[in-house]
Amino acid sequence: MSKKRKEIRQQQRKAWDAEKGRRKKLRHNTAANQEKHRVDWQPLVPDEEGQIADQRIMPLDERDRREAVTEQATAVLQTELDDATWQNMADETPFLLGKVVEVSRGLCRAEVNGDTIVCDVRGTLIAEGTGYTNILAVGDRVLVQPLSGRRGLVERVLPRRSGLARSDAYDVHLKQIIAANVDQLMVVAAWLEPKIWLQMVDEYLIGAQRNGLKTAVCLNKIDLAKQVNEVETAAAPYRKLGIPVFLTSAAEGAGIEPVRDFLRDKSTVLAGLSGVGKSTLLNAVQPGLQLRTSAVSNLKSREGRHTTTQAVMVPLAMGGSVIDTPGIKDMGLHGLHPDDLLDFYPELAGVVGQCRFSDCTHAHEPGCVVKEAVDNGCIAQWRYDNYVNLFDILAEDS
Repeated sequence: MSKKRKEIRQQQRKAWDAEKGRRKKLRHNTAANQEKHRVDWQPLVPDEEGQIADQRIMPLDERDRREAVTEQATAVLQTELDDATWQNMADETPFLLGKVVEVSRGLCRAEVNGDTIVCDVRGTLIAEGTGYTNILAVGDRVLVQPLSGRRGLVERVLPRRSGLARSDAYDVHLKQIIAANVDQLMVVAAWLEPKIWLQMVDEYLIGAQRNGLKTAVCLNKIDLAKQVNEVETAAAPYRKLGIPVFLTSAAEGAGIEPVRDFLRDKSTVLAGLSGVGKSTLLNAVQPGLQLRTSAVSNLKSREGRHTTTQAVMVPLAMGGSVIDTPGIKDMGLHGLHPDDLLDFYPELAGVVGQCRFSDCTHAHEPGCVVKEAVDNGCIAQWRYDNYVNLFDILAEDS
């Protein structure tokens, strides 16, 4: 190796050693690792408030556009609307008012003047600029132009008063609207077959709360529990937070009446993994619906089979409606900052910040008030574990 080449290598080594401490400090931050390889990430330098920027550098007009479409989606959902208002909107046009009860690609079924007809969606209706990745969702009120052969054409989607949406996995500034103009969400989970997944229940609840919807939890198939006390123990933390929890055995018709009371005269989204018994529960709530059901798979995990393949609105004779959704495994986390997760765990938020060390990770440090609250039974162990797991997931994605 030449003398000049050796000097260059020594200079590179000194520069590497000088940066070593800085690299080690930033190693935990995903964005920091990306900074080393991509020039379009902002330097991770704390600002005056000690915050580290982790947003990609983008043209100012592009950032403004993304913020605008997010505000557009939020503004629509803040509008006070009811059936009379939507009808007045339709009366000012040559079209009829329709309510979307099922959506497929380029098509939908809409309830118009008491009849359900198949409608095409006008090609000029696009989601761009709305803040959403899809233009239409079950529950939407639309303006329909009647066509021959009991068909129709959706000319316009009317403003929404509420909605259940989740952030897109790739463009987190956009959302996928799952159901529109709804009042509440009920999470359905099976105690067994498939085994209850409380972390997923938490995710559903977070998704509903981020959308401003009232929530409830239905623990189904409790007849499979060895002891009812097991189910009651699982339900206690939610009830302590004021979230209604219904214990049912839909197949045996047990515990159905409280569910009916919750659904009556409301527009409710039913969410849960496949196989937890959502369709069976609806059949028990309103006998005669005859929604298709199926047994869980023969796999060792006893996973559910998809019987509901897309969201569909089911009217209830007692008043109200239910939007039955297919099993959704990713509901509430995309676009949520790790530090904001604590807002959805109030039992932890009440004690965080009281630990002996200000930088306590609530994992192994002495004098951790959070761990003490878990050990004393003030915070359920599984709720604490869910919080830690979800925080780690969000931290990796941020």
